[in-house]
Amino acid sequence: MKKFKISIFSILMVLAFFTSCTNEEVIVDPQQDTEESESIITTLSRLNEQFDENGNVDETENPAGNVVFDFCFDFVYPINLSFNTGTTVTANSLDELIDIYNASTENLYVNGIAFPFQVETYNENSNALEIETINEEDEFLSLLEDCGFEDEADDCFCPEVYDPVCINVTDLDGELFTISYPNACYATCDGFTEDDFSEECEQDYESGAGECFEFVYPISIILDEGDPVIVNSREELFNATYGAYHIDLALPLDIITGDDDTEVTINSYEELEAIIEDCFGDDNFGAIDCSIEDITNTLVNCFWQIDFVDDDQYLYNLNSDGTYQVQSGDSLLTYGTWSIIAGNDSFYLTLNANTSEYSDEWVVTLCDENLEMQSLVSPQAELYSIDCYDNNLDCSIGDITNTLADYCWSIDFIDNSEFIYNLNSDGTYQVQDIGGNSGGIILTTGVWSVATGNDTFFIILSAELTEYNDQWLVTECNTDLGYAYLEMQSLVNPQAYIYYVDCNDDGNDDNDYDCSSEEGVSNILTECPWIIDYTDFNEFIYFFNIDGTYEVQSDNNILTTGSWEFEVTNNAYTISLNAEASEYNDTWVVYDCNEQIGLTLGSIDYPQAEIYSVDCD
Repeated sequence: MKKFKISIFSILMVLAFFTSCTNEEVIVDPQQDTEESESIITTLSRLNEQFDENGNVDETENPAGNVVFDFCFDFVYPINLSFNTGTTVTANSLDELIDIYNASTENLYVNGIAFPFQVETYNENSNALEIETINEEDEFLSLLEDCGFEDEADDCFCPEVYDPVCINVTDLDGELFTISYPNACYATCDGFTEDDFSEECEQDYESGAGECFEFVYPISIILDEGDPVIVNSREELFNATYGAYHIDLALPLDIITGDDDTEVTINSYEELEAIIEDCFGDDNFGAIDCSIEDITNTLVNCFWQIDFVDDDQYLYNLNSDGTYQVQSGDSLLTYGTWSIIAGNDSFYLTLNANTSEYSDEWVVTLCDENLEMQSLVSPQAELYSIDCYDNNLDCSIGDITNTLADYCWSIDFIDNSEFIYNLNSDGTYQVQDIGGNSGGIILTTGVWSVATGNDTFFIILSAELTEYNDQWLVTECNTDLGYAYLEMQSLVNPQAYIYYVDCNDDGNDDNDYDCSSEEGVSNILTECPWIIDYTDFNEFIYFFNIDGTYEVQSDNNILTTGSWEFEVTNNAYTISLNAEASEYNDTWVVYDCNEQIGLTLGSIDYPQAEIYSVDCD
């Protein structure tokens, strides 16, 4: 006979051999005196979080659909409890325990339990359920500590993607039963690893984006070889199976198919299996529909940040040669090698760091227009891409080389260090310190070259002093202005900011850059055209005149004209832009004014847009 297990997100069916389990032999003597217990108060409070306001199992909080794995343990019933008034009560099941808690008030609540009592727990070393006897409050407290109830953060960031994994566990009678999770992320949050996943899960479980069918309630189910239980709704079904390990359906029963709401009577498990196969079709639902090449290209085209619940952040830079670096701020923490393999209808990245604490394994949870991954080592961390670059750059090496040699390049670090790179056309360069304490001296010299790879360009900087070696990635190259406008990202220091400056500026204030007055800031604003790039890739050029007028152009066409003026708001300069065509009205804020490099501007109306100057005299 085949067995069916109901799981979350959709009605999941598992086909397995019929087995049984009972714990009647471990019932605690109900005639016990109760003792006050802070642990029972904590337990009931935390257990209640697994249920909704109506006392039903909350599917979103219970990915395994079983109290031992979703909560931590289950009581062996009955248990004797006491209220703060001294009145005692017996809970004969999990449902009764939740009813007792929900009936509590500020003046009447459970604050005691009778020792000893027993609980069902999962032993990860033996991969089996076991009975543990709790004899006193200290042992109860130790149990809760093992559960991690005192941890400040216990949420996992898992995608709502159904790509199930299954875990085979041994029950109290030595028989196997199966726990299923919607995807690998939820399983790793419960402490399982890829080695624990059952190879037969793909064959046993089927699901789709929506439910294939619905039961016509009431239906009858058999839990752990007990008597049939009638359930009248989906909520009652989850409640009834939450503490069970083996679940059987009593046949016949009626279902409503999802396609045309047809009611069908199911007389055997073979008929139900045929309905499932007909509904879902192929066996690859939930599989990641990408190639290793697709994923690899995305991996090396982006930086990957992982945020931990303790607020630590690391930045991973994966290179196409199979190496990677891990940074925190501007500090290089370690480096290592990475590889990608296919498995369980997904892909797994293995990251082997020279410093083992930064080794990791990532699983691909989504691959369509975006790539989403989850750390299996730290499943509570959030992993996401930043600073991805467009791999369709409309520039040649000659365009890039000319622009690199025509300007000097400043790199600003988050610790306020700032270096100027002067790249010469003969392939040499000098590094000058202008943000530190060395008075602007030449720090080192070296050679540079431009290389191609992954549909973009890399500037290789090899210095005589190796600490100034770097590699810059070209993230944008635009020749619409008659020259190659470049944006670059340091691969060695990805959080640093690179921008061009005038090589002839010696820092002696013999230019018009004066940040001490409105007139000085106006001179900087009118010296250059200003480009504003929007997130939808629209781009406009603003030309400011000293008489307070301006023009807005796109593709050499004047779109509108208007007037501009400075205003002081919250001790900062803002630039009010009043256009004849009102859709071009805007307000820019001056974030920074540097007498060497000019203005840093941002749009108040369009804060995600980028503003920068070009063709400065």
